[in-house]
Amino acid sequence: MEKKMLKKLDERLAKGEISEELYNEIISRHEKEEVEEEDLVEELEEEVEKDLENVSEEKEKEEPKKTKKVKMSGASEIDGCNCETFKAAGASRVNGDLRADKANVSGATKIKGNAYFGTLDSSGALKVTGKSEGEKLDLSGASKFEDSVKIDIIESAGSFKAEGDVDCSSMNGKGAFNILGVLSGDVVLKVSGKSKIKKIKGGDVMVESGGGGFFGFGKSGSLEVESISGDDIYLENTKADSVTGNKVVIGQGCKIKTVKARELKVHESATVENKKGLKEIEKK
Repeated sequence: MEKKMLKKLDERLAKGEISEELYNEIISRHEKEEVEEEDLVEELEEEVEKDLENVSEEKEKEEPKKTKKVKMSGASEIDGCNCETFKAAGASRVNGDLRADKANVSGATKIKGNAYFGTLDSSGALKVTGKSEGEKLDLSGASKFEDSVKIDIIESAGSFKAEGDVDCSSMNGKGAFNILGVLSGDVVLKVSGKSKIKKIKGGDVMVESGGGGFFGFGKSGSLEVESISGDDIYLENTKADSVTGNKVVIGQGCKIKTVKARELKVHESATVENKKGLKEIEKK
């Protein structure tokens, strides 16, 4: 083997760019076969590139080590974050998963990955492309979740959009809602604008209109939903195919195809096509 080629191999071995096993294999192969130096260099470059790609992939898979505090301000971005407290103000982006015991964001925040947290307070615009899991979510402004949401307590004021299921113990929301999946939990919503939810499966469910002005079914807020099931249910300005519960009040402005309930009360302005239950209480 040419001294020049041998020197190059020795240098790359010393730098850790190739393993000792690969080094010995190339030397042995060269001794046994007639290999052009140019071909050997090309082969070496390919092997090194593969090794570097593998190292890069392994680094990407590694979870970032947990730090105490991460703070972002202005127009800024960061790779996957794992910390005790996370604070972002301005236009910020997390290129990966966010893991934080406590997160507070304001302005425009985008998480290009999953969000795992104890509590997350957001004011402004929040977008999460992956799953969201945590203990408490407090939102004011516009929020969009492109995957499933599994959070114990949700407080929302403003615009709430979810493209997957929303699973919680309780949700208390005011504003416009667009949930393409199933909303599960105790639900209290004061809707404004034309809100849509695929299905609601709750314990207690209350839907009220936001009030103020003539909109939708006659007030400022209305909700369209395929089905609602729960225990105690109170609805205003709601359009649904079916409502099933123990004690059900169909309030003003509602249009329901079928109601199944043990106790049922229907407002005089509401429309219910089919009633199935044990006892119907007189209209208001």
